[in-house]
Amino acid sequence: MSAEGRSPEEKARSKRAHASSMMLLGAIMTFCALASAMIAMRPGVFPAWMMGRWMGRRDDAAPRRAPMAVRFFTFDQATLARAGRERRFILLHLSATWSGQGRLMEETVYADEGVARWILANVIAARADGEERPDLSAKYFIGSWPATVLLSPDGRAVAVASRLTPGLFLPWARLIVETLRESPSKTDAVARDVGLRLAAARAQAGAARLLDDPVWGGVYRGEGEYAKVLADQTAVIASGDVKRAKAALSFVENFMALPAGGYAASVFGPSYCAGGRFEEETAYFAKDDAARRACGMPEVDPRIFSGSNAEMAVAILRSALASSAQKDHARRTLDLLWSRYVKEGRVLRSAGGLHDWPSDRRAMIEAARATGHPDRARAILAHGSASGADR
Repeated sequence: MSAEGRSPEEKARSKRAHASSMMLLGAIMTFCALASAMIAMRPGVFPAWMMGRWMGRRDDAAPRRAPMAVRFFTFDQATLARAGRERRFILLHLSATWSGQGRLMEETVYADEGVARWILANVIAARADGEERPDLSAKYFIGSWPATVLLSPDGRAVAVASRLTPGLFLPWARLIVETLRESPSKTDAVARDVGLRLAAARAQAGAARLLDDPVWGGVYRGEGEYAKVLADQTAVIASGDVKRAKAALSFVENFMALPAGGYAASVFGPSYCAGGRFEEETAYFAKDDAARRACGMPEVDPRIFSGSNAEMAVAILRSALASSAQKDHARRTLDLLWSRYVKEGRVLRSAGGLHDWPSDRRAMIEAARATGHPDRARAILAHGSASGADR
């Protein structure tokens, strides 16, 4: 029936229904925005009963690596297809291996039995590594790890948050899933709003605030993340800061250079020292060399990512501060990458993950040209021309 043909009472009811719908939609969006912003603040923002163990704050009695109660599936086309068939929302836990905040969320939120029961009954839980899946990082990263993403059954993001606790996760997830399940017509507006927020976050994203380690050299990720990521060390080595570059070169040689060639993806401080005693990263990295070694050495992620390895090798070869041994290792790394990570012009990101990711291709092409191997660069370019990959 057209608007002109409706009675005044019907028009009034329609207006009230529309107003209620918009108020509810606004409440959902406001809650999501407030949760995302406030979760990263100090613990005092929320009452203690809601917080559980705050992300980044643990006591010495904390259990060692509580196993996750949630069963996660791989985030892939099969999972998306299943969500579509079953009309179920997807919960995506997207993090980086080196992220201490991501590991803490796994030990708290996803180790909570109540959270696990709700997830099993209501959504499909999926997990992905942001370093192996840069395509997902480009879509869903919101400035800090981990990213917690709710996707509708047709694969659209309807909510994104970071660093949720057990007390915050369930109210957040329930509100969105139950509301959109009852009123699917609101999904378009919610997904559109989330898309705009993610685009704004990407536009505002800046370089990480890198903090120096005065003991071992190199730079921390910063802002509560004490990981040392290969790409961050590369940026410092390539900078004009002689003191920081020397320290980063020393750290990479001593902690990240792999014996057969290549560089580890990251190094992060241990959560536990000898005997299973928990040690906060802030306390661990405040120690001197002897005290750190007495406590326990940091974990190393030995995965090799082609793009970041190529960029590190080139930075070292171009550095006037690098030693001959460091440059020899850089050359071995590039030979290793070419023999194992380039197949008929295709650039493999890692042993798993994506192939022919644009930044990996560009890094390998630049490395080939910088080291006098134009044939290698041409092989990658030829494959990209044939396949339509971005050059």
